[in-house]
Amino acid sequence: MCLKIIQRFPLRELAQYIKNHVPGVGDELLPDIEENFRIRFLGKGEHLIREGEVCKNVYFVKKGFLRNYVLKDGKDNTVWFFFPSDFLTVFDSLQLKSPGRENTEALSDSELYWISLENLEALNLKSHTWERISRLFTIQFALQQQARLFMFQTMNAEEKYEYLCENFPKIIQYIPNQYIASYLGITRETLSRIRSRRKDRR
Repeated sequence: MCLKIIQRFPLRELAQYIKNHVPGVGDELLPDIEENFRIRFLGKGEHLIREGEVCKNVYFVKKGFLRNYVLKDGKDNTVWFFFPSDFLTVFDSLQLKSPGRENTEALSDSELYWISLENLEALNLKSHTWERISRLFTIQFALQQQARLFMFQTMNAEEKYEYLCENFPKIIQYIPNQYIASYLGITRETLSRIRSRRKDRR
């Protein structure tokens, strides 16, 4: 398995992301980040998290594309996708400390920063700034969930595809068709027809 864990690494991309998204945060967080975060490398097709495992970490995608999926009746069902600058975890498993139902697979060679929930909670107690950063992660996760719920409760397959094109263009640009079709709950042939009709309307 092509997997490496490096104990120390310059995590300036993560520090810069936090500075850009949390007002008033400067370089003072870099020592905490370098002390508590690690970096993980995944090869294409490797799994970060598997069904039945207890997820104990929060991840930040530095490079690559990943997906969460569940297996039901032997069928692979894509749940969501992750891109650079996304936070990633199995939220219910992380919070409840229980075995998760989702799998996380790298769709390309990927690099992720990660921190254990234990260390993140210690940082939250240490600093109100880290509490704000944790809320940033929670809000991002909630927005992803809200978008998915909105799509599946209100839209048919063609409308969901249009919604992805308008709101999540990276999915259309970078994710293979088989996983987009799986996410939409349709066949690849149906996806091709939807794309053809969309192209004809232009």
